[in-house]
Amino acid sequence: MRVPFRRRMRRLPALLLVLSMSALLGAPAPAVAAQGDDGEFTFFGSGFGHGLGMSQWGAYGLALEGWTPSRILRHFYTGTRLATAEAPPQTLRIGLVQRARSVRLEAQEGPVELRLADPGGDLVATIPAGETWRVRPVDTRYRIIDAAGGTVARVGGTAEPLFAVFQPLGARVRIPEASHTYNRGTVELGLHECGNGCDIRLILTIAPQEYLYGLAEVPSSWPMAALKAQAIAARTYAFTKASYGQHRAGCDCALYASSFDQVYAGWDKEGGLDGDRWVRAVDDTLDRVVVESGQTIQAFYMSSSGGYTENNENVWGGTPIDYLRGVCDPGDYTTANPSAVWRVDLTAEEVSKQLGLGIGTVRRFTGIIRGVSGRIVRVTVQGETGSATISGSTLRSELGLRDDRVWIDANRHVTGAIREKYDALACAPGLPRSRQASVAGGLRQEFTAATIFYKEGPGAHELWGPVLDRYLAKGGPNGRLGFPTTDVRRLPNGNLRVRFEHGVITCRPDGSSCTVT
Repeated sequence: MRVPFRRRMRRLPALLLVLSMSALLGAPAPAVAAQGDDGEFTFFGSGFGHGLGMSQWGAYGLALEGWTPSRILRHFYTGTRLATAEAPPQTLRIGLVQRARSVRLEAQEGPVELRLADPGGDLVATIPAGETWRVRPVDTRYRIIDAAGGTVARVGGTAEPLFAVFQPLGARVRIPEASHTYNRGTVELGLHECGNGCDIRLILTIAPQEYLYGLAEVPSSWPMAALKAQAIAARTYAFTKASYGQHRAGCDCALYASSFDQVYAGWDKEGGLDGDRWVRAVDDTLDRVVVESGQTIQAFYMSSSGGYTENNENVWGGTPIDYLRGVCDPGDYTTANPSAVWRVDLTAEEVSKQLGLGIGTVRRFTGIIRGVSGRIVRVTVQGETGSATISGSTLRSELGLRDDRVWIDANRHVTGAIREKYDALACAPGLPRSRQASVAGGLRQEFTAATIFYKEGPGAHELWGPVLDRYLAKGGPNGRLGFPTTDVRRLPNGNLRVRFEHGVITCRPDGSSCTVT
């Protein structure tokens, strides 16, 4: 599931898991997906991640359209503005590794010093350039083992951590257990969970700007406006998280260096392909953050919204947050985005095993409740021996889906020319309620508030209200009128008019009368 530029981060446990072994739960289902004749379910989805805040692929697409970083961020974070951070943290504590029994330190481009108690403490040992040493906990002390396997020292303890110092020496340290190489900050090796032999955890202490240099959330080759939007969102997220405390249980850090928070790759990002472009985006946005009412926001973001972001209460519950409202994402649908649309086919047996609800073989899904983006908030799973109501996040995580913006056994993908029109309308037609169907040499797709028709030549056009009703009554694209050549237009007298290939429909707004010419 991991790709370098997605934002999956912060998915909490299931919102809801209610089992009923004898009766179905909830109100009558607004949507049903029955098991197919071949015993398979098909999940038609779009997007990748939790759906909150900024879509990274959306920012990419909007940057290609000429949007500025400020416009991108204000679009995804409703009612916010950009500001200079008033009291940014001087350093950030980044959790690199937790619960390791042994840690390898490889000195690159220079020596790495091991110091006791603090980065300026007593020098215990120096790892020569090119060598890899190990540190293991023995009882409640650190055992330092050199490249030949010999013990260099047994030092420190739970109250005296060990520090790897490299930046002042012009060196880098590669830590295989963290999967990356680091050139900035200092690495603290801390002992914890010492009840039955200690574990080691690694915490990087680093200046915020240098932390951002190594943040590997999007490719450095992306449009500069998207990179700057990402840098500002990431800085905002980090500052807000650090304000809650920098010694979180489990990592003794402010932020994990993984998808739990933000993916930090250190030198591998900064010194990687086009890394200088990313560093420039970070430098050009120095201390810039997203604020609401003068406070930095929780700047959540994800890889791909699938075309629409979600309200926070529909993802993790809780009180609605003004700046985390679902919005149309017209930049997400790009050929470069591998998660714009996707499908997953699973047998009923696979679904039953992976969900593990204890209700026998899953037969159908009912009672699907969706958020503003179309993401599943809650769904009832019906099996041979009972039923279970689960959250969309549980469905997503247990089945290994990219997103819970998914339709089951119903293709609701919005693609091609119809998608381009839909995005141009800022998603005004609403959620899709039919598949994209071929008709009379063109295409048609129904949405909750309108229908979009497409034919090469006339192009894609949106019809709604009484004009749509009369058009369909006249046979739609198969009738004498052919395809629409305009959208619905409101005339000076308030009437609605649409031109077609072979005629015109004009209707009163209330639909009390329509004329076809």
